[in-house]
Amino acid sequence: MYVKPKKKEPKVSYEAIIEARKKTALLIFNVLNGRLSVLSALKMFPKNIPDDSVNVCFHILVHYEADEDIRKKDPLYKEEQDEFMDYAAQLLDSGEPLPINIIKEYNGFYKETLLYPEINKATIISRLKKFINI
Repeated sequence: MYVKPKKKEPKVSYEAIIEARKKTALLIFNVLNGRLSVLSALKMFPKNIPDDSVNVCFHILVHYEADEDIRKKDPLYKEEQDEFMDYAAQLLDSGEPLPINIIKEYNGFYKETLLYPEINKATIISRLKKFINI
């Protein structure tokens, strides 16, 4: 029986992780300031970074978008969520990780690093095979 080997997380330098944290912080600040939509921020989100703080912020942005209707109805909820996102962005902007309690709170929403496969001929064929169930 063949067991597909577990994919290794990409090796990323400490400097690349700090740069990804700063980019994530800028995206969050731009969403909070209305310069970017959440969807645009998610499209520009750092890819293939094995850092829990960066991965958690992806889900924080998704939750921010999902809670749009609640934010409109409840000004206190909006204020608390904005303050939380601002706090997270400030930490990341300074290169610091998010506190472990925040990371643990979001652990249920993701299990692995957000990996984006290379788009090449083999990837496209593989996806087509899955799509047509071969």
